[in-house]
Formats: sequence, structure tokens, C-alpha cells
Amino acid sequence: MLFRSFGWIALLTAMTGHRPRTVPGLVLYLDSQLGRYLPGKVGLPAVRMAGAERVGAPPMTVGVSVFVEMLSWLAVGCTLGFAALYATNAHAAGVLSLLGRFGLPLLGASIVGLVLLLAVDRRHLPTSLRTRLAVGERGPLVPAVLPGFHVAYWGTWALHGYLVTWAVTGDPGAALASPGLFILGTVLGFLAAFAPAGVGVREAVFAAGLAPVIGSAPALAAALLSRALSIVADVLAWGLVRAVALLGARRR
Repeated sequence: MLFRSFGWIALLTAMTGHRPRTVPGLVLYLDSQLGRYLPGKVGLPAVRMAGAERVGAPPMTVGVSVFVEMLSWLAVGCTLGFAALYATNAHAAGVLSLLGRFGLPLLGASIVGLVLLLAVDRRHLPTSLRTRLAVGERGPLVPAVLPGFHVAYWGTWALHGYLVTWAVTGDPGAALASPGLFILGTVLGFLAAFAPAGVGVREAVFAAGLAPVIGSAPALAAALLSRALSIVADVLAWGLVRAVALLGARRR
């Protein structure tokens, strides 16, 4: 989650031309991430836009940054997830069927959108739109460093999936089937707007995708263990950053 936080700060820096203070930026980001546990995930953009003044940016700019960040996050996640699934999972065809007919179009649309945001200079946008978004006159909306942070983020999810599956099965070879599945399952959980933080959807994808490889009961255990660990990680990251902010406030 810290990789995503610093990526968003880099994005906001590129959009506004000034870098927000790091700790307030991290606090706002992680506050908003906890908001995704609300139905419809409306808490995430609402919390971040409500705290825009903490990072010295207009609410409209912060709202657009959420959309831009998600596009990069999805594009990198889909690309790495599909690649890892094909490379490591002999049951990839069965797993891909879980994505329905929307999987590959989602991948293509995400990549095209990200490439455009990386390549199209802001000077080509209408002046009225640049003014409304409160972004600079030159440079792409998405800095190249943002997808880099997202590659690191998804790399931790791949490692998480491998270690969770290994812990459940005791078989490091079987665990190799999980990295791509855990990435794509997380993407699908996010896209299921009705499910707070993808609860239920993500676990169903993990369990169904792993079952042909390690069996139904271990697959369900891996899915539930993954959810428990990710909740703990979210809360710990939020608590750590909040503690740092509180300590800094006391020192001042």
C-alpha cells in the first residue's frame, strides 16, 4: 500500500507542479483506502477529495487524480496478471474463463488509456479544461514513475499469493500457480462495485482458480487467509502512518 501511496503523491506532483508534504499525503491516501470497504467504494474518492486541502490541491484535481491513478493501476495489474497467469499456471484457460468476455477488452482499454495519458501532453488539452483541473500547461498527466510504483505494488501481490499458497499447501511448486491469479482476482474484486473492497468476489476467484491445482479445501483456506492478511496489512499501514503524523505534530 505504501508503494501506491508514493505513486499517488508523484502523480499529484506532476499534475499540480508542486509536491505535497509527504506525511499528510500518506495519511490522506491511506484514510481513503480504508473508505473502499464501504459499499460501492464511494468512500475512497469522497475521503480523498474532502481532504484535498491537506495536500494543497483543489478537490477537482484530487478527484481526477483518483481516476488517473486507477487507470494506471488497472493497466499494470491486468498486464502483469495475464502475463504471470500464462507463464506459471497450467490451468490458465480455466481461470481466464472466470473473467468472461470482458477480460481481454479490459486489458486492451486499460493499456491504451495509460499509454495516452503517458504520451499526450497537457498543452493539447483545452485551456478551460486545464484551468478547471488546476494542472500545469505542459507535460503528460501521468508521470512515468507512476506505473513503476504500480509494478512494485503488484509484485508484492504476486509474492503474497505465492507465500499464502505455499503456507497452505507446503508445496512451493504448486504455489507457482498463484501469482497471476492473485493479481487478477484483486482487479476483479475492485471492479465489482457492489462488493466493499472486493469482499467475496476476490475470494471466489482465488478459490475457483486454485482449486484445480491444490484442491478445493486448500484453495478456500488460501483465499480466506489472504483476505485476513490484507485487512491486517491495510490497518497496520494506516496505523503506522497515523502514528508518524501524530509524532511529528507533537514535536512541532
